[in-house]
Amino acid sequence: MGIMAGETTEPGGGVLPQKKKGYVSLRVRAAGGRMTAEEMETIARTARLFGRGYAVATTRLNVEVPWVRREDAPAAVAMLAAAGLLTGSTGPSVRSVVVCKGDFCRHGLCDVRDPLLQIDRAQVGRPLPRKLKIGIAGCPNNCTKVQFNDIGLMGQAYPSFDPDVCTGCGACAGACREEAIEMGDGGVVFFADRCVGCGRCIAVCREDAIVTAKTGFAVFLGGRAGRHLQIGSRLADPIPFDAAADFVDRAIAYYIAHARKGERFGEMMRRIGEEEVGEALSPGSTFICPGSV
Repeated sequence: MGIMAGETTEPGGGVLPQKKKGYVSLRVRAAGGRMTAEEMETIARTARLFGRGYAVATTRLNVEVPWVRREDAPAAVAMLAAAGLLTGSTGPSVRSVVVCKGDFCRHGLCDVRDPLLQIDRAQVGRPLPRKLKIGIAGCPNNCTKVQFNDIGLMGQAYPSFDPDVCTGCGACAGACREEAIEMGDGGVVFFADRCVGCGRCIAVCREDAIVTAKTGFAVFLGGRAGRHLQIGSRLADPIPFDAAADFVDRAIAYYIAHARKGERFGEMMRRIGEEEVGEALSPGSTFICPGSV
C-alpha cells in the first residue's frame, strides 16, 4: 500500500509533498527536539540512502528528511520505524509539542521534560477538527512564544519577602528586570502588579529573605501564528506544574466536543465566548484578554 502525502495516521503521517513533483519530505517526530545519538545516526543514514544526504530542523523541533522520491517513501519510513522513529505531526491533529530547554537552562523554573513526554505520549497525533499546537516555556523569558499556540504553558515563580531577615543589600532590586522591586528607607518595596514571576529575585537572595510563594504554569488558550496572528487569552490563575498533562487533556477534550470542522481553538473560543470556555476548563476563574504576562 502506498503512502499518501499529508496523512496523519500511521504509517502515512508526516509524508509531505515538495514543490518539485515526485519528491516528498519525511517529517520525523522528535519530542521537544530531543533525540538520542543513535536516533540521529538513523536519520543521517536515511538521508544518505533516500535523500540528498542532509536533514533539516522544523520550527516545531521535528526533523525532516527532504528530497525523498515518492516511490522510496515506504522503505524510508520503514527504516525510521525500525529504529523507533515515527513520522507525523501533520494534518488535522495534535502537532508535536514545542518546549524550551527548561530543566537544564539556568533560567528554568520547572522541569519541562516530564509534562512534555506525558503530553506527547497521550496527545500527539490525536485526530481533531483542525490542527492544534502546544507550547511550553520553563520561565517568562518565553523562548517558545507560548501565547502563539492553541494551548500555551509558561512556568512562573512568585516571591514572598521576609523583612525581618532582609539585610537591605539590594541584590533583588538589581536583578529584577521589571522594576518590580525597589529599595526604600524601610527596606524592600515590592510592586506585585509589575512582577512576571521570573524568580530571579528568589535566586539571588543570599539571606533567604525571599522565598517562593507560588509556582505554576500560566495558561494561554486560543493563540496562533502564521498569516493571521492571535494572542492567546490567559487564564486568571496558574495551574500546578504537575497538572499540565491533565489540563491539556481536558482542553483538547473540550475542543473536540465543541469545535466545528476546520475551526481552530481560538476560533471556537470567540464563537462560544472566551469567558465561558475559561470557566469550563478552569472552574472559578475567568480569562484575562489579551494574553500578556
